[in-house]
Amino acid sequence: MNKSQLLSLLLAIALFITTYKLVDVRRKSEETEQSATTQREAVLSVIQNRKSVRHYTDKKVSQEDLITIMEAGMAAPSGHDTRPWQFIAITDRSTMLELRKELEWASGLDGSPAAIVVCGDMSKVDERNPEFWITDNSAATQNMLLAIEAMGLGGVWSTLYPGEERMQHARNVLNLPDHIMPLCIIPLGYPTGVEKAKDKFDINNIHWEKWTKKSVKTDE
Repeated sequence: MNKSQLLSLLLAIALFITTYKLVDVRRKSEETEQSATTQREAVLSVIQNRKSVRHYTDKKVSQEDLITIMEAGMAAPSGHDTRPWQFIAITDRSTMLELRKELEWASGLDGSPAAIVVCGDMSKVDERNPEFWITDNSAATQNMLLAIEAMGLGGVWSTLYPGEERMQHARNVLNLPDHIMPLCIIPLGYPTGVEKAKDKFDINNIHWEKWTKKSVKTDE
């Protein structure tokens, strides 16, 4: 093989390697974009399909699933990073029915195989903004409701706070210490399919830049 042929061979090899690398980079880029799109669609689907579920099958919710749900709750944001939450997981039917006795708006407890009581731990709050326990635990509750939806389960936010009687009833049933503030109960289980997601989007509730009577943005 003469020098000219050798040079041509080396150039061909270099071109092949370069082309292969470019194709591989493009493939990986497309896979990354596809993965991001899939993740985006999955997350938005869970958010849009979340619903208040009060009717459940008899299938039990595993302890592992309950821990996964509460782990999602603890991934919520919190003011000053205090994380002032305490969760009580309940699978005992008698406890849930005892809670239900004085809770008019907690009908999900009638047949739920499990429930999570979301509480604020006042020993963890920052004295500058002690009321943040409410928003922090509300964020944690929403995280858990979304996790519940994503896992093929169903749940519903059943309020305790700020009703003093409701809160005191929960304190009595669950033997809560004084520094623990019950916010809500999430009855949960495998849904029967009775409840459907609602389309709650209303363009008239969106405003741009500042408050205006006409909230819909136009390109004019």
